[in-house]
Amino acid sequence: MMFLRDLRLFLHRVAILAVLGVAAGLRWMHPGLVEFKYDEAHILGIAQGIAAGRFWPVFSGGTSIGVQRSAFDAYILALALIPAPGSPQAAVIWLGMLGVLAVALTYLLGRLVAGRWTGLLAALYMAVNPWLVFYDRKFWAHIQVTFSVLLLLLAWRVVVDEDRRARFWFPVVAALQLLTHVLALVQVLSWLAAWLLAPRRWLRRQTLWGGLVGLALMSPYLWMLASRLASFPESAVSAWSQGSPASAAWSVLATRLSLAWQLWGGDRIFELAGVGAPVSAWDAMLLWVRWLALGMMFLGGTRVVLWLGNIRRRREAGLLLGWALGPVLALCLGPLSIYLQYWTVLLPLPALFLALGATWPLVLVRRMVVTRTWTPLLARGFAMAVALVLLIFWGGAYGDVLARIDAGAGIDTFGHPLRDWQAAADAAVTWATKLDVDQVKTPIFADIPEVSSTAAAVSDLLPHHLHPRFFYPKIDAPALLLHASEPSLYLVETSDMTPVLAQLGQEVWRGQGDDPLLLYLLPAAPKIELSTTLLPDRPVFDVGMALQAYAFPQPWPAGESVLATLVWRVTQPAPDVFVRDITAFNHILRQGSQDRAAQVDGLALLSRDWQPDDVLYQGYRIIIPEPGRYEWLAGLYSRSDGARAHLPDGGDGVRLPLLVTPP
Repeated sequence: MMFLRDLRLFLHRVAILAVLGVAAGLRWMHPGLVEFKYDEAHILGIAQGIAAGRFWPVFSGGTSIGVQRSAFDAYILALALIPAPGSPQAAVIWLGMLGVLAVALTYLLGRLVAGRWTGLLAALYMAVNPWLVFYDRKFWAHIQVTFSVLLLLLAWRVVVDEDRRARFWFPVVAALQLLTHVLALVQVLSWLAAWLLAPRRWLRRQTLWGGLVGLALMSPYLWMLASRLASFPESAVSAWSQGSPASAAWSVLATRLSLAWQLWGGDRIFELAGVGAPVSAWDAMLLWVRWLALGMMFLGGTRVVLWLGNIRRRREAGLLLGWALGPVLALCLGPLSIYLQYWTVLLPLPALFLALGATWPLVLVRRMVVTRTWTPLLARGFAMAVALVLLIFWGGAYGDVLARIDAGAGIDTFGHPLRDWQAAADAAVTWATKLDVDQVKTPIFADIPEVSSTAAAVSDLLPHHLHPRFFYPKIDAPALLLHASEPSLYLVETSDMTPVLAQLGQEVWRGQGDDPLLLYLLPAAPKIELSTTLLPDRPVFDVGMALQAYAFPQPWPAGESVLATLVWRVTQPAPDVFVRDITAFNHILRQGSQDRAAQVDGLALLSRDWQPDDVLYQGYRIIIPEPGRYEWLAGLYSRSDGARAHLPDGGDGVRLPLLVTPP
């Protein structure tokens, strides 16, 4: 009997190591196939700056409730970049290690709650749930799962075991979780429930000291947040009002709960492979596995509810149920928009409930006075079958999704993965060195680069000696940013501009997949093959921008949308253009009068980014309704104060002749 007990203990330890190995393997699988959109690129850029010692931010971005997000998540990420600067893969592995730590902590929690089998199954759930694996790999997530698991473990140790050290660490970890993301506030009711279950066990000096340490950790963030309170109400009220009218509707409640079921049941991970992607056998099996997982969670929840009738387990049941109640109420009934990842705040409760449900038959068999010898084996076999189904189908489905993304799928929803962006950045470095240029130009379809995924990815992956340049062509009006004497290197995503670049330049590198990243080489502006009319005097405005040429359609048909182009060149930007937001205005006037027949404004290059010898080919789509003789009045003005730029002769615009003919 002693031998059998030791053998079971040995096999159990081997199983735990295997679960941790599976967790690490899934999280480190294809480190380059990490979703790399704006949030990931943005947080990576902040973490790189912290690791290099260039800055020490308190905030890392905004949130949906109008409150600035703490930069603590960037500091966590920076720990991986200190020994491996410039290696996003190191960050992937580091975040995977935190995910594996969450799996190990879940095992410890499950073992405390109901024994080794419960701990093993709960850990396996955390290890292979495809959505948890996915969020553990993201550079920026709404909450770190590790803190959620650790907090519930500490609360258990206080409420059930009266552990003094846990009383100290609970408020410290709670503060760190709040710093990770303000979403942790939805757990305040959970913390209150834990306190109400055993107030005397919390009212100790260890809790006070832990609270003081937690407050000290949060003080820089709270201080900076308080300094911005003047701008908080307007943004916060706006964010809350957007979601409040329908927040109590049953349809909204059902939608939010369906997101929870999708996350907890591990379903629809194939959506990462792209909208409309063919459904594979793995995808179809996820539906059945979801019902198995949710069924086990229901059984586990029922088991916990029944504990309320057991005086010895009543406090334990109250903690688990109370811990779940707060976030569920906040996420289901709150006025804000709820996303899939928000439900990670409830972890590891789904894992515990699933494990408790799957091991319930084993507990019932042990309580029977008379049992057949094979009955306990069947009960254990049931738990093992649940574990194998989760391991095979969840792990297989996630691997299948990564294989499809590796083959080039997923661009629509997943975005270009990290691997593709790194390959493009490496190619850009090679060609920039060959051409002896220090800029890479990228068109982005956003007003400012701070909200563009493309700009964030290019900025964070290019080395510091190679400067990214961004400009903003409208979808229906192309623009080109060139140099007066040097060739230009373009790193672009496939878009409506691709045919223009292919016509005027040379494709020198192409990424993989059906929607690849591309690298184009364009000649210097004087060598560009575009038919334009040069202005003899090249008028220079006092902000440091000259109008060089224009291209109008001949003839210009009335009543039709046509493309016109102005060619601007930056001479020597005036010092104030970097803060005055200079842009262009274009008024179409009837010849000899001030009657305005049409107007189109804007420049694709923000004045804060002007550099000497920039040449901007700026396209405009415009309709002139009636035929006749017109003048195109082109000039520059500041959007910050409305003042126009002036020419040396005192004028504020250049007049270009225009003849519009009947269609």
